[in-house]
Amino acid sequence: MPRPDISSTTVEDLLAVVERLRDAGGCPWDREQTHASLRPNLLEESYEALEALDLGDDDALAEELGDLLVQVTFHADIARRAGEWTMADVVGGVIDKLVRRHPHVFQEGGRRLETAEQVSQQWDALKSKEPGRDSITNGLPTGMPALAYAGALQRRAGRAGLPVPSGDGALNGIDEAEQEAVAGRQLFEAVARVQASGIDPEVALRAEALRYRDRIRRTEKLAGDSISIADVPDDERDRLWEETGG
Repeated sequence: MPRPDISSTTVEDLLAVVERLRDAGGCPWDREQTHASLRPNLLEESYEALEALDLGDDDALAEELGDLLVQVTFHADIARRAGEWTMADVVGGVIDKLVRRHPHVFQEGGRRLETAEQVSQQWDALKSKEPGRDSITNGLPTGMPALAYAGALQRRAGRAGLPVPSGDGALNGIDEAEQEAVAGRQLFEAVARVQASGIDPEVALRAEALRYRDRIRRTEKLAGDSISIADVPDDERDRLWEETGG
C-alpha cells in the first residue's frame, strides 16, 4: 500500500491505514496487539479526551477523539481478522440502537417528548425491555470509578421512581456560581475524614454503591420479570422497596 494521502478524511481511509499497519510487512508493534493488550490505551485515550473537554480546548479535543477513534479501528481490525465482527457491525449496531431508542424522532405517530428527562426515562425503559437486560443497572460496569458509578446508579434509580439518598438542602443558600466549588470542597473534605479513619474512600463508596445496586435488583425481582420497575405503580414500587430494606 502506498503512503496514504494526508488529505484522506474518511473512516474507510483510517481503516485502510490500520490494516496496512497490521499486515505482514507493516509495523511489528501494531501486528502484536490484541483486544487485551490495547485495554490500557483505550482507557488512557478516554481520559485524555475528557481532560481536553474539561479544559475547553477544542483543538485538543478533536485530536484526542481522533486517538480514541484509532482504538476503535484497531479493535475492529483485530476482530475482522479473527472472523468475529467488523467495523460495519459496530456502525450498524449503534445506528440500530439510536433509532430503536428514539421512537419519538424516527417513528411516525410515536409519543411526543418535550424534555430531556422524558427522553432519559424512555431510554431506560426501552433498554430494560431488550434481550439480556433484566435490570436498570445493566450496562453499568463496576470497574467505573466509585464516584461515577454511584452517581450513575442514583440517576437511573431516580428516573425509575426508586428512592435515592436525599440531597435536599445540601447547597441551599449558596450562590449558583459557587455551588460547584463548595460541592468539590465538601467531597474533598469527606475523603479526608474517611482516610483519617484508616478507610479507603474508593473502596468504601464502591461497597455502598454495590449494596444500593443489589437492593435495586431485589426490588426488581419482587416486581416480576415481565415488568420494568419504572412501570410499577408508585405505591407498589415504594412497598417493594421497603420490603427489600435491611
